Amino acid sequence: MNLTRPLILAVAFTAASIGLGVWAYLQLPAHVTFGMNYGLDGRPHSFLPKGEGLAIMPGVAMLVVSILAVAPYRSRAKTGLLASADAYGLLLSSLAALFLVAQAALIAHAFDPAFDVLRWVFLAGAVLIALVGNTLGKVRPNDVFGLRTRWTLADPRVWDKTHRFTGRAMVAGGLIFAVVAFLIPDHRLLIAAFVLCVVVPLITGAIYSRRISAQPQPS
Repeated sequence: MNLTRPLILAVAFTAASIGLGVWAYLQLPAHVTFGMNYGLDGRPHSFLPKGEGLAIMPGVAMLVVSILAVAPYRSRAKTGLLASADAYGLLLSSLAALFLVAQAALIAHAFDPAFDVLRWVFLAGAVLIALVGNTLGKVRPNDVFGLRTRWTLADPRVWDKTHRFTGRAMVAGGLIFAVVAFLIPDHRLLIAAFVLCVVVPLITGAIYSRRISAQPQPS
């Protein structure tokens, strides 16, 4: 499975996150803290010292990218993963980009406490969901990623139909959620929209896989 290009992109995004953190560390006063554990009011409920706050997103990005880069080599269904390389690579690089956006948002909040971290991270997450959904229909049966229900794993026909259906629903949900995140500042509404636009397509896809598994196959 050739992940060279998406891995280079993911490493570049992570390096940019580190570089942004180093720049912010030099620019911000020593007493600055970074808010974590954001609540429904959009305000942080706990804080980290400057160094730890700037290191957390690059650290998480490196961990996630490393796990995703190694996972295909531990797979027992390499044929399916090889056929899904484009979708998997997009997931790898897009997650690293999401962590870069989160790092930038936290730094922006450190410079300007009025900056809405959750809103912009949600917006980036919505774009990620739409991008991944757009490629989900190309994902072949594998044991690493995808909508892996009992019914999709048991029947390649159910896998293909379920992933095409779920992918379209994720694209629609991601685009709708992006508009909501851009226009509506209320975090309670944003979280409700997240559940409706992101979680519902996945649950609907799982239900859909069960329903079509009971349909007779064409002779």
